[in-house]
Formats: sequence, structure tokens, C-alpha cells
Amino acid sequence: MLPCSHSLKFRYQNLCFSIVLATLAIGFCSPTFADIFRLQGGGAIDGELIERGPAKEYIINSHAGATITLSRRQVERVEKQDDIDLEYTRRSRSYPDTVDSHRQLAQWCKKNKLSKFANHHLQRILELDPEDEEANLSLGLQQHQGRWLTREEIMKQRGLIFYKGTHHTAQYIELHKIQEHRKAVEAEWLDRIRTWCGWLNNPRRTDEAIGNLSAIRDPYATMAIVKVLSREEDQSVRDLLTETLAQLEHPLAITTLIDFSLDDPLPEVRQQCLDYLLDRGKPISLTPYVNALDERRNNNEIVNRAAEALQALGNPAAISPLIDALVTKHKYKNSEAPPGETNVGFSSNSRGGGGGGLSLGGGSKVLIIPHKNMAVRHALVELSGGSVDFEFDEKVWRRWYVSEQMQDFVDTRRDQ
Repeated sequence: MLPCSHSLKFRYQNLCFSIVLATLAIGFCSPTFADIFRLQGGGAIDGELIERGPAKEYIINSHAGATITLSRRQVERVEKQDDIDLEYTRRSRSYPDTVDSHRQLAQWCKKNKLSKFANHHLQRILELDPEDEEANLSLGLQQHQGRWLTREEIMKQRGLIFYKGTHHTAQYIELHKIQEHRKAVEAEWLDRIRTWCGWLNNPRRTDEAIGNLSAIRDPYATMAIVKVLSREEDQSVRDLLTETLAQLEHPLAITTLIDFSLDDPLPEVRQQCLDYLLDRGKPISLTPYVNALDERRNNNEIVNRAAEALQALGNPAAISPLIDALVTKHKYKNSEAPPGETNVGFSSNSRGGGGGGLSLGGGSKVLIIPHKNMAVRHALVELSGGSVDFEFDEKVWRRWYVSEQMQDFVDTRRDQ
């Protein structure tokens, strides 16, 4: 027997009602969070964009089931969510607020490369249980003196500050900042000095360039001047820069003037640089000039230049090294030996004594020639007060010097 039409109608209505309820249940339990609408001034709305209105406003179906309309000015940006984002949203809203749940969520987030959300759940674990070892370690915290601390906090307790990728003391950071400032200022000076040197070739700006260069007094300009000098070939420009360099209070200015006083090929430049040093009225280190007396380092000409400088400095402390440099021996290839030299020593290639002044066979011929250094002798006479001159007899000079030292010692003891 077929069911009556009334019965069929009732069953059909029940089926439709069940489908609607199921659809609503699915909608409420598993909403679609397709986008995140970030609002101007903060805040956000999760939902699905239904359409854009006539004024380009956003018509949104929010996760709560409400339809919301936002103007373009209200929305700062729209963030699209992928399937992973949607799955995270579903999980995070369904898990209870317990340590185990947040640990599971953190592990799931790490597996799906959602590190920001993983850290959020780890932080929540520590809010619930501050001593949870796994969460502390996962967040990079370390046990230090009975407390869980970040590396930054530990370094701070040790007096170290994070700076440019690593930790340093406050003193180091301050020094580094000073060095950075110095380099920046030096770079500015280098640009200016190169520009002004270029103006020297322009008749309309020559006077301005000379005035600018001559007026430099900033010690930070020293490095720039030395760099320009190292490549400048025009002697008039070199003279101007050297004069400026002599007015700067910087160790590099002093060492550069000393180097020029020894090594410049022009005698007038060497003398001028020595005069600049003397005109400063401050003590000048003897060390560079004493080192230049060393026959193993320098040729005979440099030895005599150093002696002339030591004589001009007038410091008796130079007497002892000058005595050692009265006669120096220098090596020459046979073809390079100075003309007129007859005091030929042993070859550098001869061994065990004996042999002549040059090596035999197919080897390079090397002469060792002793030089009597007149400038050294003059410096010794000057520094000794001009009362003695033992010419080039090193032994006699040494005996005299030791005698003088002993007399000074006795006189000092008597004064005490």
C-alpha cells in the first residue's frame, strides 16, 4: 500500500529541515576564514570577502556569521590565508587552554613552519608553568643561577651589550663608535682635499684652494693629506700639503715628516721637513733616526742622513748608536759598487773566513764595502760638545763615552 500524500509531504519536510540544520551546523563548526582584514589603528576581522561594493567597500562574511561592511579607509591591508592558516585557526579555537594542548599546537606549528604561532604557544605554556623545561629550551632560554634567562639577559648580567651582531663591553662599543666617527670624518676630509687640490689647476680658484688647504687644523684631516701626498707628483702641491701637515697635532703627521726627512730624494725637502719638526718645539723621538743608522737595514746614504738629523736634534742620547755607525758595511753587486771604493771586504757568499771581495764561479758577485761616514763623525763631535774628535776610531770613541758616563754617575752620587 502506497503511503498517502500527506505522509510523503511530512517526511520530505523533515528531510529538508535536517539538511538545513546540518548545513548550519557545519557552517558554525567549520567556518571559512579566507582572509584577515587588518584595520587602520589596529585590530583585525577574520572572514570571507563576499564582494566589493560600488564605493569599493569590503562586504565580509565574518567567522561569527555576520555580514560586515568596511570602507576602503577602514582597511589597512588584506592578508590572504592559505590552507595551513585556516587549519591553524580551526585548531587553535578548538583546543583547551592547557599546557599539553599548547605543546601540541606548538609542535604542529613548527612542523608546518608557523614559527611565530609556535612561539606564541610556548610563551603561553610558560605563563601556565614557568618552570617547564621543554618550553624554556625551545624558546632559547638557559638556566643561569637558578633562573631561566634569555642569552641577552645573561650577557647583560655579565656587563655585555649586543652590538652589530655580537656582544661587547660598553667600553668596546664606545671605542668602536669613536672609530666609526673618525673614519667618516676622514672620508669627508679626503673628498674635500682632493677637490681643493683639483682647484689648484683652475686659475680662478687657485687662491681659494690654497687658502682652504693652508687653514686646515683638524687632526682628522691628517690621514687624508697623507693619502693624497702618497700619489701627488707635482712638487709645488706636495710642498703645500707638507706645510699643512706640519701644523696638525697627530702622530701620523710626525711620522710622515720623519719619513720625508730621511727618504725624500730632494735635500731641500728633507731639510724643510726636519725644520718643521724642530719648529714644533716638542720632543722628537730618536728611535726612527737611530733605526736608520742600522747598516743591515739601510744604505750608506740613509745612514748619513740619519746622522745629520740626530745632530740637528741635539740629543746626547744619540751618541752611543752614532759610535756604532761611524763605519758601516754595505753589500753591493759588483757592477753596482760605488766608484773609488778600495776597502773591499769579504764576499757575502764566502764561508769559514778567507776568500776575496767577490764570489767565484757562476754565483752572483757581491762586494761588502765598509764606509767611513763623515756625517756620523760630525754629529759625534757636535753632540760631545765639540771638545773631542777621535775621527773614525770606534774603540777610542767608545772608551771616551764610557768614561763620560762614569763621570756623570759619580757626579750624580755626589749631588745626592
